[in-house]
Amino acid sequence: MSAGDQRDEITWVVIELTRQGEIRAEEGSLIPSLRNSLGVDSTHPFFLPSLSYLRGGRRISIHLMEGYLFVGTGLAETAYMNLERTPFVKQVLTTETPTGMRALSTISDLNIEEMRSKLRDQISSDIESEMEVAVTQGRYAPLTGKVLEVENDDAHVRIQLRSIDLIVKIPRVFLAPTDEP
Repeated sequence: MSAGDQRDEITWVVIELTRQGEIRAEEGSLIPSLRNSLGVDSTHPFFLPSLSYLRGGRRISIHLMEGYLFVGTGLAETAYMNLERTPFVKQVLTTETPTGMRALSTISDLNIEEMRSKLRDQISSDIESEMEVAVTQGRYAPLTGKVLEVENDDAHVRIQLRSIDLIVKIPRVFLAPTDEP
């Protein structure tokens, strides 16, 4: 079996955020606003290399790269450039072509997957007993539950559904904290 044409793989446009954009990102309202500006639905890929959640009444934020957002390619270049007209985007990273035009600077999906992995590692180290979590990968995704116990790289999570109450062992890297109920 041959590998697919790499040109068919998703690439990501690099967006630098304004301070207002960073605030909206932490509040959770940035991506819906930018989806609206781009005219795309929830299936168009976005990656914000950070996560915020409440614990003990305090907002906890984990940032890999403050001030940046990545948006999947597949739209007209002008759609991305028009984001600079919003109060949330400082600039769309571009390079200048030999003719003096702006061309989008993109990064590969492999780079985004490496960032996702680092973010999961940072988040998993923050998983503690009694924490409400969402399962992000594996057999139990996208269910939520409560961590009963942390054991090395795994957590015992109680998942309650209408008809079943489970306690399952899940790798901590498959969990993300959710806001407390």
